[in-house]
Amino acid sequence: AGGGRSRFAAGVERSPAPAASLRGGGWSASSTGRPTTGGGATSRVEPATASLVGAAALVSGSRARRRQQRRQQPVPRGTLSRAAAAEGGAGGRGQSYFNFTGFPFPLGPLFERQTVRREIGDGMWSFEQEQSLANIAVNVRMTVIRLKCGGLWVHNPVAPTAQCMELLRALGAPVKFIVLGCAQYEHKIFVGPFARRWPDAKVYITPQQWSWPIDLPSQLYGIFPAGELRDADTDAPWADEIDQRLLNPPNRLGFGYSAAECAFFHRRSKTLICTDALVYVPEEPPSVLSRSDLTNLGKTADNIVLDLVALTNWRGSGEAVREAQRTEAASKFVDERALLKKGWQRDALLALYFGPDGRSIIDPTEAFRAVAGRWLVGPVCYSLVYGGIIREDVSKWAERLCEWDIQQILPCHFAGPVRGTRDDVRQAFEVLKRAEADVETEDAGSGFALPWPFPQPPIKYRPQDLQLLANLRSILKALRVI
Repeated sequence: AGGGRSRFAAGVERSPAPAASLRGGGWSASSTGRPTTGGGATSRVEPATASLVGAAALVSGSRARRRQQRRQQPVPRGTLSRAAAAEGGAGGRGQSYFNFTGFPFPLGPLFERQTVRREIGDGMWSFEQEQSLANIAVNVRMTVIRLKCGGLWVHNPVAPTAQCMELLRALGAPVKFIVLGCAQYEHKIFVGPFARRWPDAKVYITPQQWSWPIDLPSQLYGIFPAGELRDADTDAPWADEIDQRLLNPPNRLGFGYSAAECAFFHRRSKTLICTDALVYVPEEPPSVLSRSDLTNLGKTADNIVLDLVALTNWRGSGEAVREAQRTEAASKFVDERALLKKGWQRDALLALYFGPDGRSIIDPTEAFRAVAGRWLVGPVCYSLVYGGIIREDVSKWAERLCEWDIQQILPCHFAGPVRGTRDDVRQAFEVLKRAEADVETEDAGSGFALPWPFPQPPIKYRPQDLQLLANLRSILKALRVI
């Protein structure tokens, strides 16, 4: 999404050059997918328990209702992007995949997943699918690199649907290595099913793999590794082309949570490849996300997310939501493009913060501007993972990443690859070296800033949007979890 005109055919998108196209990590469990054939007002800084209840309400809305809205009220053809053309070209065939795993909630879509392949460089491709939980949807990305030996190196597999496998086989080379760059459920869930489609491929995983509530070995989830990823491993079978740096903190977090992640550097393209460590939120939504769903999310009236905000009076914004709903209902003019833009901004904020301030959901412009268009550590990673006892380990790891001559960055969510250098990496992780009061400030995203390549102001998070995560952080620190 973004950067140059592209052609779609049966789920294929080609760009003339690497372009900006899509969350930070979070708490998750480990499991495996099985492929098929084909109240009262709350104050501004409320108790953590009130935040948890309200957040649960925000993310418990039914995606089925949004799907029903899409069927009943299709978006006018003029508002559909090239991504919709890709979905239509694929005809919905080969996208079936039934996923029922994931504690306590399965990670959607539950029954089908579209795959969009994009050529992002010489011998490099990204494969993107939708990843959803309740009303929140983001893209998840698999990176594929053709090695000099002729085989394919696959980073963090996505669901091996028939469509995905067809697009992969069309590259004309066998999968030689499958690499799991982290321990989080949303990325490891498809490693086992994917590897069964390529039985001759060797699987390599990060150390400290885990599952919850019972910590079981990876083999019970269908993952049979040939080895573990090691830091700066010059003996790795791809070491002549791809370097690696391993984040492997000696202290695991509470419940056995592992923050291990291996970042890679593709020397030929000078690309930093990571999983959840960094995100770049684009102005336009990723190609693979449904424009109809985002347009419906952009509505204020007849919107289950806004209805829940009003019902729970989330951060005292209930009346403001009802007033905005009355205003929209009284308006006869509908700007579909504006609804799509607002829907994407709301979706991104919900994915980044889980429960942003209610007023930011009503009008997401300022909150979105504070996080969009720059490299940053996702608010979830910053608050619940990196900001605790492993803060120093993460900072040292980030500094070692800056030893590479990075020219672009390719994470697993939001935009990628996007122009980025070691300076961008260093600035993004600077939040771990500054006091929370300096990072979480009211002026985040305010003021005038020139776009890249001009120097960017320090990363800051709006406290009103970060409040839920800050409350969770306080609880987890008090329990010595993080």
